[in-house]
Amino acid sequence: MSVSNFKLRSSLDPKWIEHEGKDFLYLQDPLMLSENSILIPAPIVPLLRILDGTKGLNELKSTLQASVGLDLSTQKIKDLLDQLDRAFLLDNSNLKQIIVKTTEEYRKPSSRLMMHSGKVYPEDKVKAMEMILDFCEKNSMNSPPLDTGTLVGILSPHIDFARGGDTYAATWQAAALSLQDIELVIIFGTDHYGGESTITSTLQNYATPFGVINTDIELVEKLVKKLGPDAILGEELHHRSEHSIELASLWMHGFMKDISFKMLPILCGSFYKYIENGGEPDKSPLIDETINILSEIIHERRTLIVAAGDLAHVGPVFGDNTQIVPAARHSLGLHDDESIAAICEGDADLFLQISKLEADKRRICGLSPIYMMLKTIERAYNKKPKGLSMGYDQCPADDNGGSLVSITGAMLYV
Repeated sequence: MSVSNFKLRSSLDPKWIEHEGKDFLYLQDPLMLSENSILIPAPIVPLLRILDGTKGLNELKSTLQASVGLDLSTQKIKDLLDQLDRAFLLDNSNLKQIIVKTTEEYRKPSSRLMMHSGKVYPEDKVKAMEMILDFCEKNSMNSPPLDTGTLVGILSPHIDFARGGDTYAATWQAAALSLQDIELVIIFGTDHYGGESTITSTLQNYATPFGVINTDIELVEKLVKKLGPDAILGEELHHRSEHSIELASLWMHGFMKDISFKMLPILCGSFYKYIENGGEPDKSPLIDETINILSEIIHERRTLIVAAGDLAHVGPVFGDNTQIVPAARHSLGLHDDESIAAICEGDADLFLQISKLEADKRRICGLSPIYMMLKTIERAYNKKPKGLSMGYDQCPADDNGGSLVSITGAMLYV
């Protein structure tokens, strides 16, 4: 392999594990391009940090020796690089080839496979509806006031249903009476492994236990024509395994299974660079033009915009040094209230600014889809929507409750 092939992929999800009394870093491809996973012994992990595509074998060896005193033979380095390559964990030509091939295979069936059925929800439509009804029975909600206006947006969680089912139910059953005339759903979902500020649609339909939701191919092609295939479909394969749109769309389809509508699914990459470096996402030409195109589409037919996003991710599981104790839970709730209030005011800039001011301390993983929903609605109607928050929960993210994911639902009106 050439020097440029010695580059570790970004957006991996490494995990530390203990095996036979020793610490290892566990690496596996999040896109499931390979079934191979790799355990990297802790002493060798510094090698991964210098795989930036600029160093050859000899330079990797000398850099390790100089920086951390690690003396690895070039053969051992080469063997590890070969393992990473076979698992498609290096950003090189092999990775690009397998992505092209796998994307073609992803598009062949009539619809995207339900990747999380049988684990998060039943594949059988009767059992899936029973699950929804059970949650709704436990979480009966009063209908929104009649003078709220026209429903144009919904914030839905994308956490698993065992933890988030109550909030899904509170949100979607409250919206039920306003869904009957919807012709198009634009759904923004978190792309957990997407690049910075990516906007990624798909040519594939989404399946749920209730049937197939047809993707509006004409709208995808319109985005591609104006923004380019690399910008809109460059990371299309992320749709295959990403759960955010899949889980929210099951509840949406459960309440809209008798309504004829199409969907425009869009995965949104990280907005962290705007938190770290400043700036506004809608000043990006890609994001600005995407919002322009979508705000024009909204006036052509009755459209609902859904953001499939969760709120905070805090505690040791997510990199914090301390457990979340009861006092911290209370503080988290207060900070979440600020973000929820910004959502319900329809203020995308304030919503983002809150995360900027705290340096992304809560790691709101729904940041980009929620921002995109709020900005698109504001631009389409030339005013900020007003919203109602539907439920709030702090869900455990580990066995002892020391790590949490917070979630909420919201309905937005103009």
